[in-house]
Order: sequence, then C-alpha cells, then structure tokens
Amino acid sequence: MRFLTGLALLTAALLLAGCGSAPGLGRTPEPAATAAVVAPPPTRPPLPAATKLPAATPLPTVAALPPAAPLPAATPLPPAAPLPTIAPLPPVTALPTVAPLPAATPTPLPPPTPTAPPDATPDLALPLVTIGAFTWPVELALTVEEQAQGLSGRAELAAGSGMLFVWNQESRRSFWMPDMNFPLDLVWLNGECAVVQITAEAPPQAPGQSRAELPRYTVDGVQYVLEINAGEAARRGINVGDRAKFQGRLVGEYGC
Repeated sequence: MRFLTGLALLTAALLLAGCGSAPGLGRTPEPAATAAVVAPPPTRPPLPAATKLPAATPLPTVAALPPAAPLPAATPLPPAAPLPTIAPLPPVTALPTVAPLPAATPTPLPPPTPTAPPDATPDLALPLVTIGAFTWPVELALTVEEQAQGLSGRAELAAGSGMLFVWNQESRRSFWMPDMNFPLDLVWLNGECAVVQITAEAPPQAPGQSRAELPRYTVDGVQYVLEINAGEAARRGINVGDRAKFQGRLVGEYGC
C-alpha cells in the first residue's frame, strides 16, 4: 500500500471529494417516494322521507255497569228429623242339608214289539196259517235259497203276519238269526201239524257279534216252522200240542 502512484493519489482524492454534499457530483439522487391515491367513497342516495301514519281512531267509551243487586239472605233449613231406628234382622237360619239324589240309572227300554191288529176276516186269497183262534197271513219259504235267506236283512215283519218254512218230511231242523234286525218267535210243527216246541224271543244278531257267536236253535221231528214277531206266541196262547191248520191258498197243500 505504500507504493501508490501520483495518479492513484489524485484519483483517490477526487473520489473522496465526490462523497461530499455538493450537488451534481457523486451519486445520482434517489427519486422521491410517490404517495398512494385513495378514491373517495361513492355517494349514497338520500333515504325517502318517512310517511306519517294516520292518527288512531279513539276507542268508544264503555258505559259503566250498574251495581249488582244484593243477593237475598239465605233462609236457614229446619233441622233434619232423626232417621227411625231400624230393628236388626234376625240371624239367618241355616237351611237343612238336603241329601243328594241318587244318580239316575237309565232303564233300558225293551225292544218294540209290533202290535197285532184286531182280528179280522182273513183274506182267503192269501196263504194262511191258523193256530187256535188266530190266523196269520204268511209268506212261504219253499226253496233252499228262500229258506237260507228267511227274514234276514229286513227292517221289520208286519204285525200279525209271519213266514212259513215247508219241507217234504220230518227231520232235524236248525235255525239261527244272522243279519236279523228284530226278534222272533219260532213255532215248530211236526208232520201232523202239531206244535212240538216254541222258541220265544229269539234275539237278532247284536252289533259286533260274529256269526260264529250266534246261537243255533235245533229241534228234532220238524216239517214246518212258523216265524212270527216276538211275543205273539204268548199273546195268542199257543202251547205245545196245539194243531195248526193251513187255509186260504194253502187249503189242500202240504197235508195240514
């Protein structure tokens, strides 16, 4: 730094002189700061003038109510008459104990027995069988098929009528009651038309009863059997030893 030239010293001196305050020398002056321009606020339109309300109509004057009339004085009620004394009821006497009635036992009704019509003159155009004082119009069971069927499956046998089974000779005969719906009396006759036995009230086949359980009615020395409604043999007074007589269409037939 010691060996500066004269030119260098001069230049340094000039530079130092330029740092003073003389105008036009040294630095270029900085421009002056510019102030910001503020726009004025917009002008508001004036508010409309307020409209005046009309004056209020005065309320009508209310007339004062007249003073209320005083209530009449209450009339005091007469004292209540005392209630009459009720005599107490006598104690209830216990009812006597009633013995319960025995349970009713249903009594089975006997099977209806057809009622025989009053005796009338028999129709001689029909086959008839007379024993004692009574005569029965009868159906005839002559063939094997008719005798096997008999009265089975029918609902009833008309009162005062019967069915006559006929064979050519006396023999051991057996009867039973399959598929019957009502009881019967069986009047067994021999070849001489005499009553040899009476089977009374032979019952029909019961519900659920098998044919193997049905009783068989068997009598020896029989050529004719008269079936009539149960009870008729007793009502007509038929007895063993009485004789039968064939009448009507049976006159002269089968030897009776």
